[in-house]
Amino acid sequence: MPRLPRAVLMAGSRTSRKTKTKGRGKKTPMDRATLDRWLAGGLLAVALSTALALVPMMRRSIPAVTTAREVRFIAAPEWADDSLLRHLAETALNADDAAPDACVDRGTLVGIAQSLEDSGWFDQVRQVQRTADGALEVDAVFLAPMAWVTDRHGDAVVDGQGRLLPEACGFTEGAHVVKITSPRRDRPVRARRAWESDDVHAALALLQTIQDCDWITQVEAIDCDRWRRNGHLVMVTDSGARIIWGSAPGTETPLEALSPRKLVRLDHLFQNSGRVDQHHRGEIDLTDASVVVRR
Repeated sequence: MPRLPRAVLMAGSRTSRKTKTKGRGKKTPMDRATLDRWLAGGLLAVALSTALALVPMMRRSIPAVTTAREVRFIAAPEWADDSLLRHLAETALNADDAAPDACVDRGTLVGIAQSLEDSGWFDQVRQVQRTADGALEVDAVFLAPMAWVTDRHGDAVVDGQGRLLPEACGFTEGAHVVKITSPRRDRPVRARRAWESDDVHAALALLQTIQDCDWITQVEAIDCDRWRRNGHLVMVTDSGARIIWGSAPGTETPLEALSPRKLVRLDHLFQNSGRVDQHHRGEIDLTDASVVVRR
């Protein structure tokens, strides 16, 4: 075989080396991508191992929920005595079924709030929360008893909106409470529901109008018996006098004296005699716009 010229051999040798070098250049990026994948997988494994190791520590740092043994009512009204608060606390504790190992018990707290609302003693249960010492803290608005209403079933307590309070509700001994008598309809079937009788709501509006008067303790009842006939309310004093007030405050007929005028008349009677009925045993009619009529 003829020998190639030296220049050709040298050129061929350089070409071969260039080809090999070029081949190694293509292989390098593939190796780096593989290395990156292995490195990412290793870091992920380390992160997962660390997280799993921290879980027991996290569980130890979050106190487990325990069933409460105390219930605190924020800003409970003065009329709510100890026996009522104990009864409501028992209601909350009976609904506290938190799991011993639970870290979050939102469902249990919602259930406690619902049980308290169902008791019929609250206008609204804003929040129930568990304190650091394990007690239940209740932020709620109580229904405020305002008057007795006497229907054919007996006496029932209502708030200023005519909502029925539970049967166990009463008033402290010695408190002056005006009674609403002869309502057109009987009480609601459940506590917290409003009395569906317009005469009861009219009587409550009158009671709210006169409750701060100096002579309120001389008024024993507001009688609704005439309401169904002519829309009149009658106040009954502790001496048996009947003061015909007339329409509910703010709903007077065109020729009827307005509520502020009626109050002025009653204040005048009280200041002159010390009695809102001026010791009269019959009827005192305030409805006439010109004069007080005694019968």
